[in-house]
Amino acid sequence: MNEKKANLMMHLEELRSRIIISLTALLLGMAFCFVFGQELIFQILLAPLEKLGQELVLISVTEGFLIQIKTAFLGGLLLALPVILWQGIAFILPALYKKERCIFWPLFMSSLLLFGLGIVFAYQCVLDLGLKFLLLDFNAGLTPMLSAAKYVSFVITFLLPFGFVFEMPVVVFILTKSGLITPAQLRSARRYVVVGIFIIAAVLTPPDVISQVLLALPMLFLYEISIVVSTLIFKLK
Repeated sequence: MNEKKANLMMHLEELRSRIIISLTALLLGMAFCFVFGQELIFQILLAPLEKLGQELVLISVTEGFLIQIKTAFLGGLLLALPVILWQGIAFILPALYKKERCIFWPLFMSSLLLFGLGIVFAYQCVLDLGLKFLLLDFNAGLTPMLSAAKYVSFVITFLLPFGFVFEMPVVVFILTKSGLITPAQLRSARRYVVVGIFIIAAVLTPPDVISQVLLALPMLFLYEISIVVSTLIFKLK
């Protein structure tokens, strides 16, 4: 019992140190973006709105400062993401067999690539469409007057879920490789997954139907891709 307790405490201490490293990387990334990347990040976030001829306004004294914190958080998270992912991988790496460790570098790079693709896809293909629907097509004939802080929050909460959702094939790869799921289970669960996807989309996106549908459709596509990935891995086991 003493040995098990000692091992547990050692693992908890390691987990604590890796969380601290991840948070430190995030704070350093935020500090860097706060000092050097504010204008660039804000211009990137503002570009889709400018295409529609819309402008932002400040409606409170602290709103300008809040915008800087939010944009610094987004930039800092993207900069720190490799460190955060690696800390998570390094924590479970010692528990794996040697042949299993070999797949983690490809998985690590795939995770980064898919997260980036999710953000880029949402920004380039979905955000413009969502803003056009919400501001121009469904504005009830009213003139939009957008709060800068609320707009930045909307864009961040719109983009980040796409990055995480695009990790679905990697997650399915790991679960199939571990023997926790099979392609047959994924296929039989499809009807329930469709309902679950729309519930998840409703939770992750801003509270409007357009955003939810725009996130749910790529999730459904990725689920089908995940079934193909699971089938290939299952056949190679």
